Amino acid sequence: MNDSKHRAELAQLVEQRRRELSARPDISQTMRKLSQSSSRNSVAPHREKRSTLRVLVVSGVAAAVLVACVLGTVAVVWANSVVQSSFSDPENTVQQFYGALHETNYQEAYGYFSSNAKAHLSEASFEDIYSSYDRVDGIVQNFPIQSSVIRGNTAQIVALVTRRGDDDTGQLQTLHMVYTNNSWYIDSIVIGDTVPLPTATASS
Repeated sequence: MNDSKHRAELAQLVEQRRRELSARPDISQTMRKLSQSSSRNSVAPHREKRSTLRVLVVSGVAAAVLVACVLGTVAVVWANSVVQSSFSDPENTVQQFYGALHETNYQEAYGYFSSNAKAHLSEASFEDIYSSYDRVDGIVQNFPIQSSVIRGNTAQIVALVTRRGDDDTGQLQTLHMVYTNNSWYIDSIVIGDTVPLPTATASS
């Protein structure tokens, strides 16, 4: 009986003490801080490590994709510039011009003239002149480049033009070129001297 009474009194004292401690502001705030600190310390480091790893992985993948895109763009631009350079070479334009004349394709040949040249010579007049040359002297047969000088957006190309039916001589023609709209065009043609043909370039 005394033991039961003693336990009851002890329990009552413990409960009373707990209430007193809970009522004290300093104790309750300290307990709350300890509880919050314990909760953060038990979870935060693990989450922080996982988040940091994820950020690093995503950043690495994004950087790799960006580098690949940049390299791809550079490669495409370089390839286009190489192709464009090969097609916009003034010597290439001259070869295409005389090649069209060799095929008596006067319309295509006239297309290699600059806007300035076209303003001074119509397509009809161009065809009349060059078709007359072809009837009298034979069509353009060979046209090797003798010299090429490029200065910025202008160039001077000298070609030795031979015609079918004349195996002994060729005519030096100087083509003044201009670069516009990403292409080379013939601005004027100066007819030069007629010279003996070297054996290597003689027509058969």
